[in-house]
Amino acid sequence: MTPRRTSAWIGLICALLMSGCYSRRQDAAAEHNNRGNRLYERGDLDRAIAEFDKAIAINPNQPRYYFNRGNAHKDKKEIEQAISDYDKAISMDAKIPDVYDNRGIARTSKGDLDGAISDFTIAITLNPNQVNAYNNRGYARQERGELDSALADYEKAITLNPNDAYFYNNRGSVRRMKGDPSGARSDLNKSIALDPKNAETYCNLGLVDLSQGNNEAANLNFSKCYALDAGLRPKFEKLASGIKR
Repeated sequence: MTPRRTSAWIGLICALLMSGCYSRRQDAAAEHNNRGNRLYERGDLDRAIAEFDKAIAINPNQPRYYFNRGNAHKDKKEIEQAISDYDKAISMDAKIPDVYDNRGIARTSKGDLDGAISDFTIAITLNPNQVNAYNNRGYARQERGELDSALADYEKAITLNPNDAYFYNNRGSVRRMKGDPSGARSDLNKSIALDPKNAETYCNLGLVDLSQGNNEAANLNFSKCYALDAGLRPKFEKLASGIKR
């Protein structure tokens, strides 16, 4: 009987040692992930990705690590790498709405509007209060020219969060496109009240001014817009050139 007892004790000790090693490895992976998140929040994307790489190397079965690395790749405009990471995260856990939402953003940026709308819709199905998914789907629909559907999505986003300047900016943009300058101006002024440094809102307000023949006000708003973000000039100069005055 003694040899069996000794064997049992040895097996138990080995199991405990293996459990301890596994736990330490998971802790190490989590620490790399946490470091990556802190670097990501500071905008240090390359070092963040390096930390997420280490976390994944230790524990390749944690979907959040792929999601986090995908976010860093997305912010670096490395869209294919981002989508690959989001795909991996979804293959491991298909019920995380944030992953679909962010993959939809990545797909929008590469012009895959159908795929993006599908992702945003799945995110909303998983979490009907996924406010950013409504806004993001609204933008994709607006890009496709589906203005009524886009307007409905922006209105839902505002209902869920009435204090987000971008939601009012986006709804104001659609209202202008639908020929509702009064509604557009109301939304855009609300957006500016919530965030006076949102450059795009001034440009959208300038487009409304142009549509109503107020060139002086339009020039003032475009100047404010370009002072905050000169990179918006080509886009809005093109839009302004297409407005009948």
